[in-house]
Amino acid sequence: MLLARGPFTLEGETALLRERAIDTLVCKNSGGSATDAKLAAARALGVRVILQRRPPRPAVPVVATEAEARVWLAGLGRDR
Repeated sequence: MLLARGPFTLEGETALLRERAIDTLVCKNSGGSATDAKLAAARALGVRVILQRRPPRPAVPVVATEAEARVWLAGLGRDR
């Protein structure tokens, strides 16, 4: 088991992949840059990467003004 807290460097991630002889990396697409070093290290070492896509965002109501938001909020609970 490995317990660590980022930010992580390219050098550190490269060393970890080499030391552990990792040949496949499975990670989720979190939408941020926190895994950039890990992905770059994997790419440089030829490590296979399996990237889990983010689930689609659910459809949600959208309003453009405060007044529209108030109308929408006032209607909540009427269908219950």
